[in-house]
Amino acid sequence: MTEPPAIPESPRSASVAVGNLWNERRWRLFHALGHQSELFADLYRRGIDALNERPLTPGAIVVAGHCIRDLANGLPDVLGDAGEIPAYVDMTAPTRDLASIWEDKQAHLGPLHASIPIDGAPDGPEPLMSVPVVLAEAARRVAAASRTASDNNQRRRSALVLGRQESRPDATVKIFVKSVRAFEIVRHPGRGREIDLDKAVARIDKALPIIEATLEARIGRFFESVEDLMDVISAANQRTEAGEQ
Repeated sequence: MTEPPAIPESPRSASVAVGNLWNERRWRLFHALGHQSELFADLYRRGIDALNERPLTPGAIVVAGHCIRDLANGLPDVLGDAGEIPAYVDMTAPTRDLASIWEDKQAHLGPLHASIPIDGAPDGPEPLMSVPVVLAEAARRVAAASRTASDNNQRRRSALVLGRQESRPDATVKIFVKSVRAFEIVRHPGRGREIDLDKAVARIDKALPIIEATLEARIGRFFESVEDLMDVISAANQRTEAGEQ
């Protein structure tokens, strides 16, 4: 039997060095996460390891983006101290049904991919059109699923950040969500979102301490005092109030 060809060594493997991101505080967070879930501790470790590579590459940023995003999304389900956590809502089925119904009713509604004129007279009544009841019901299900998804996401984030489920907006939750978003947007650079490495690193450098502060405020002692945590949140609030994107 012919031996399979050997897998060539990565051309970068010998040149990748390690930075200094791992410190005592981060190891404490890693171990605190391990008490909750080995999976999420491993995601955190792999995310920091990726960001710790030198030189830091877009590929490492993508890996870190997936790890930190999945950690933040999944951890509410394992903490268990904020009541029953609502599940994520899958929009696939209702949106697929709506598209299917429209395709079946194109003779009445018009082509699925053709825009419907909506401009009316400036002072006249809003333009109306009649639609099959089955389409209106499908559209209602999409709208209801979308609203439920938004509400559930807010409650999940609130459970993680505050330790309780809130449907109302909260400034601290908003800052946390924005910080996680800094990692989410770099996960798929091949989909028309090429990574600007300098900008991505700048955002992540600001976002990562906020995410870590939130996690350790909930499950460990990452910050030696409440004042340390409030300094991080206060700095983030100032950037938000200044209109930083």
